Parts: sequence; C-alpha cells; structure tokens
Amino acid sequence: MFSAFFGNYILNKGLVSAEDLSSVLKNQKEVRLKLGVLAINSGFMNATQVQEIHELQALKDKRFGELAIEKNYLSQEQLDLILQQQKSEHLILAQALIDENLMSMSTFEKELLEYKAAHSLTDEQFDALKDGNVDIVVNAFLSFDDTELAHVYREYVSLIFKNIIRFIDSDVRIEEAQTITSMQSPFMFTQKITGEMEMITSIAGDSETLIAFAGKYADEAFTEMDDYAKDSIGEFLNLHNGLFTVNMSNIGVELDLTVQTNQENATLKADKIFYRIPFYLSFGEFDLVLGL
Repeated sequence: MFSAFFGNYILNKGLVSAEDLSSVLKNQKEVRLKLGVLAINSGFMNATQVQEIHELQALKDKRFGELAIEKNYLSQEQLDLILQQQKSEHLILAQALIDENLMSMSTFEKELLEYKAAHSLTDEQFDALKDGNVDIVVNAFLSFDDTELAHVYREYVSLIFKNIIRFIDSDVRIEEAQTITSMQSPFMFTQKITGEMEMITSIAGDSETLIAFAGKYADEAFTEMDDYAKDSIGEFLNLHNGLFTVNMSNIGVELDLTVQTNQENATLKADKIFYRIPFYLSFGEFDLVLGL
C-alpha cells in the first residue's frame, strides 16, 4: 500500500519513470512474501490450513494471523516470529530503488519527509501508511465533508480497501473523495444496502481494468467483459457488502442487500450528492461510488 502512494508521488515529481517504477514494484512484490508462505516455510502450518484461512478471510473481516490463532494453527509467539520475517514495505521499496540506482538513501529519506509535509500527515498517520494500517490511512485521506454518515462511508471504504488488498491487488491507493450528482462510465456494477440505513454502492470503470479485476478475483484469464467476468465483479461487490453488513450488525445496525445489477455505458444522475472515490491499482483505475 505504501509503495503505491509514495511511488505515485515520486513518479509525479519526475524522480523515476513509469517503467522504472513498475519494475521496482514488481520486484518488491516478489520479495515481500505472504504470511501463509512464511508459515508453511517455518513448519508452523500446512498448505491445507493456509487455504482454509484464506477462505475464511472471504467471510470475516480479519487478518490472516488473527484467524490462524483463532483456529489454533498458530500461537502468538509463532505469528510474531513470521511477522519479523516480513520486512517493512517502505524499507523494501527503499532497497529496491537503491539497488536499481534510481535513488540514494539520503534522497529517499528527504522525499519521505517532503511527502509527509505535502499531505499534512501527522506522525501517527505517516507511520500507519508505512505499516499498512488501512483504517488510519482512510481517515487521513477521506473527509466526506464531515457529513452525518462520514464515519459509515469511511468504514465502508476501509473494508473494501482491505478486500482489494486481499483478493485483487496489494498495490492500491486512493485519492480524495469527490462530490458528484452525475457521472458516466463504460461499466457500472451496483448494489443497494437497505434496512436501518440505506446506501447505494457501485464499482465503475472501463472494460480493460474491470476485466483484469474480474480475472484476479475469479483466478481466471478473462479476455472480454462476458457474463462470467460480470458475475465475478458482482460476486466481489456482494461479498464485500455482505462483510460490511455483518460488521454493522455487530454494532447493532441491521442491514440487507438487494440483488446486484450491472449496466453498460451507464449514466448516474441523482438528486442527492454521491461520492466518487478513485482507486488506483497496478493494472488500472476504477471508481467506487457511494450515496444515499
């Protein structure tokens, strides 16, 4: 996550080329092993147990380590040991930039400070970005004009951010939410949340990005926006919204979901304000649209 935010910053400053940044991010991803791989390599878990935890993550908003401890597959001490094997993302990025002769350590440290100042981040927020703490990062980047439901919107975005990291792409970043009353999109996938609170949720974007999105979620090689690709995106939205309703139920807010729909060459027009949150992935951009 940090690499996506900071990488875009140094790209826009002209410190690296798009090609060099893409190469660095690809190499970095290969270095940063997932906890499941580390748990197997350490002899703490087997492949079947790791797969079970990955499947549970599709049902519960919890990290790999939390679920593994709950299932008694890992102890806290074992989790701490494998977490220590995962280098900090910002240090891996720094090492990759240095190894490719794209930046010195002193320049990297200087740019870190300038990035922090440019985005008015507190020490806590900046540390959260480096550590991959999605909740604090979302609160730092998204205000939603401090509307009555701002905290709900932030909870929603935090959860979908985590689910994208888990199921789609770890190189993801967001930008400030934009207020809109209308928008057009080549494809739009929508599901309404009803009950004690109502909200419209949509994923919108171009075919190339959303076909890749669908393929990563379904672990299939889609080449066109056919029914299978559409179903995959709809299933992701439904899974995410299902997790969101469970989280809301846990704090006493009961919600339901309508059947998800999709539109081609979609136009959104509304009397009330909607929020458009741009999500940038390693393979393209899509918009998350939220409104009442």
